[in-house]
Amino acid sequence: MHGATADVVVNLPLHISKFRPYALAGGGGLIFHPTGNSGEFVPGADTQAKGAFLYGGGADYALTHRFSLRAEYRGFVYKDPDFGLQSLKTDTWTHTAQPTAGIVYRF
Repeated sequence: MHGATADVVVNLPLHISKFRPYALAGGGGLIFHPTGNSGEFVPGADTQAKGAFLYGGGADYALTHRFSLRAEYRGFVYKDPDFGLQSLKTDTWTHTAQPTAGIVYRF
């Protein structure tokens, strides 16, 4: 799965010590590309793109004026891919959760 998204980040006015919380929302596209890595490749399965809604939030913990630690959650809501196969067509919506952690450098 590959994705290209854009989102709006809103810094929340709740500055608690060194924590800076934020919320985000946006949209974009997810590209699903079936592979045969695990031996479960289905012949005839096509690459498929789906539009997605993105939401989430997180917080930065300031280490210095320029560097912070970040904990974030992103959720993607999109229609299930069927890879062009009638046997996989469900016509339902699904959700993927993406928790992340990282280091932030502020310019």
